[in-house]
Amino acid sequence: MKKYMALLALVLALTFACGCALAADIAVGKRDLAVNTELDKSVSNVLFLMQDEGVTHTMMLASINSRTGRSVMTRIDCDLIVNVPEVGDVALGEVYSLGNKKSKGFLAARTINQLLGLNVSTYIALDMARLPALVDAVGVLNMQYDAYEAAAMGTWEGVNELTGDMVLDYVRLELDTDDPARSRGYDALMQMLYQALHSGDIMGMVGLGGKLLDSMDTNLNAMAAVTMVSAVQAGSDRREVALPAPEHTLTTEPLTADAQAMKALLHKEIYE
Repeated sequence: MKKYMALLALVLALTFACGCALAADIAVGKRDLAVNTELDKSVSNVLFLMQDEGVTHTMMLASINSRTGRSVMTRIDCDLIVNVPEVGDVALGEVYSLGNKKSKGFLAARTINQLLGLNVSTYIALDMARLPALVDAVGVLNMQYDAYEAAAMGTWEGVNELTGDMVLDYVRLELDTDDPARSRGYDALMQMLYQALHSGDIMGMVGLGGKLLDSMDTNLNAMAAVTMVSAVQAGSDRREVALPAPEHTLTTEPLTADAQAMKALLHKEIYE
């Protein structure tokens, strides 16, 4: 019996390993994104994925309405269970790692489109470990600390100048007072881009642009990046949303009534 159980365990382990190997080779292109073609064309949706030691730590959706000036920053829970047709139900934070080298971002975008009925075709994925070098390219990062962040970081409330060595400690903070709709990693990245774009140093901007492109997995072009950052940081109608909302717990089926309610909430914030 023991030999039989050991053999069974070995078979299951090999099956799982083979499944993971196949799952990590999913091929998805820009034509496979399941985009919703009925949405308002004046709204651009960009997916941000922040990696931390190979794991998707934060997933943010930046929605910018060029007609109304509204920008909506939506943080999507990476523990949310979603369906990837090629492998079945997985945690949303695992999806990016399932695609092959050229498909990771597209696979994540397709999954968000299927879950939320969106038209995401642009993505940015960045490993947090690369942030210090990028911050050093800017000089320092000017971040606004609230009282809780200041206490945790051992400094003062208000604007603090973060060097590259300090930025990882900041973005990895997890406090009981945190707003679930907020991501420090996303805020730090956007602030870094904003500072670079408004530095007045043309050569410095070009140099930083090169570093960013080398550091990211993205299909966002430079001109689109300038437009997006300016809209997000300077817009008069900026909203922040967390999905699912803290008072709701979603089931594992993406098409349940709860998931439909989540989709309706997001569409209302972005499009109405």
